[in-house]
Amino acid sequence: MITEFVKFQLLENATEEQLILKSDNLVNNFQKKQDGYIASELVKDTKENVWIFIYHYESMEKIMRVGEKMRQTKEFGEFFSLIVPESISVTFNEQLRKWDS
Repeated sequence: MITEFVKFQLLENATEEQLILKSDNLVNNFQKKQDGYIASELVKDTKENVWIFIYHYESMEKIMRVGEKMRQTKEFGEFFSLIVPESISVTFNEQLRKWDS
C-alpha cells in the first residue's frame, strides 16, 4: 500500500468549513471512484495553519494515474482554490507494517 501525504496551508480568507466541504466533494465524487483507492483522511496541525490530506492507494502506479486525472477535475479546482499553492508539499510512503488495536 502507498500512502500519499499532501501538506498545505489554507488561504487566509478561506474557512475550515469551506475546506471540509470541498474535501468531501473531492473524495466522494472523485477519489472513491478511482481504481486502487483504499481510504483518505484530512488532518490539521493543532497549533498552526498546516493541513495534511492523507490518501491510501493499492500501488504507486495507481496513485500516479489518479493524480494525473484528478488535476483535470472541477472538484480538484474548487479544493485547490482554497489553499496557498506554494505551501504544498507531497510525499509518497510505502507501508511496511500495520498494527491495529
